Amino acid sequence: MLTRFKYILAFFIMCFFWGSSWAAVKLGLETVPIFFSLGIRFTIAASLLGLIVKILHLNAPKDWNFWQLIIFLCATSFVVPTVLIYRAQEQVDSGLASILFAIFPFWVAILSHSFLPNEKLTILRFAGIIIGFIGVVVIFHGSFTKMSHTTIMGMIAIIIAAFIQALGLVGLRRYGGKTHPVLLIFWPVLFSAVLMFIISFFVENLSFISFNTNSVISIGYLSIFCTVIAFVINFWLVKYVEAVLLSLSAFIIPVIAVFVGIYIMGEKFTSSVFIGSSVVLAGTVFANIGDLINMYRRKS
Repeated sequence: MLTRFKYILAFFIMCFFWGSSWAAVKLGLETVPIFFSLGIRFTIAASLLGLIVKILHLNAPKDWNFWQLIIFLCATSFVVPTVLIYRAQEQVDSGLASILFAIFPFWVAILSHSFLPNEKLTILRFAGIIIGFIGVVVIFHGSFTKMSHTTIMGMIAIIIAAFIQALGLVGLRRYGGKTHPVLLIFWPVLFSAVLMFIISFFVENLSFISFNTNSVISIGYLSIFCTVIAFVINFWLVKYVEAVLLSLSAFIIPVIAVFVGIYIMGEKFTSSVFIGSSVVLAGTVFANIGDLINMYRRKS
């Protein structure tokens, strides 16, 4: 019972940090460009993770398979999806962005069926995926005439980011089980920090960067809580919880993000977005209800 409570508590802490991260990203982009902001975020996170690695005396495996996994996670868990999300949030409200990212567990279910032998696509999961995609269609259908082309492209970018991050989660579950979770985060984050600064140097005008209270709090919060703590929890839980069940966080995170977006950021939802969002979240629950019931029966 204590072990189950530990997993549940860790899961909800992770959800809270990632749910509030959407608004934090939005605030941080006001005065600091994307790649430079990510470079600072990943540098702070890598420094803290490096300290943990040193304290725990963790040594990276020397085999090539480990470094292949690190490069894979660098691309799929950090660099590509994060850049897409940051870019999209210049045009998309944080609440809506989090709802669109709720398609994440559907991608996980589809990829798990192909790459994880013990996590096949059931009828309930398939039905939930269909319901979720209907919700996305409702969101887009009701928004085409009300949103700019750049906003629509931002929404599509978030859906692509969800797919790429799902690919990272499934790959991590298949190949990363024997490696300490801190190592699986430290090296990708470190490489991501270097890459972000290199890209920033070549494509961004750094002379116009200015740090205000919002940007400093945003970068600090995203670095410590949403990168270090949340990802360590996530990678630790991957070892003990099925990938599809873990991706159920995509149901809780949007609820937190929408609450923060409406009551703190002053964002508004149209009726089509509200209806479509509700359908997406309903599909998420429906896709995972069978797994939740089976898990409860096994634990009882």
